[in-house]
Amino acid sequence: MDIASFDRFGVEELSKEEYAAKEAGILEECLCATCPTYVAGDAPKGYCFPVVGTSDKIKVEKDCVCGGCSVFKEFKLTHNHYCTRCSQLCQTYKTEAGGGHE
Repeated sequence: MDIASFDRFGVEELSKEEYAAKEAGILEECLCATCPTYVAGDAPKGYCFPVVGTSDKIKVEKDCVCGGCSVFKEFKLTHNHYCTRCSQLCQTYKTEAGGGHE
């Protein structure tokens, strides 16, 4: 398995400045706040992005809008409910490599 299948955002190759710029762009495009699962006032958004983490407020998964998000499409993401299950990178490790965090 190659790194690109795990690191869809290419963060392993980014400088701190590039990482910050990419994260800012993702947050700008993010649909999380429009999702039925999202809890108003929760922060941060952009749960699909590595290191953002999951929500402390969301306790119940409802319909997921991830598949309709431009970030999801641009980076060819493959999972959903990042707000409760962890980032694309984390979910991929969990499902394909048997690792990740809880």
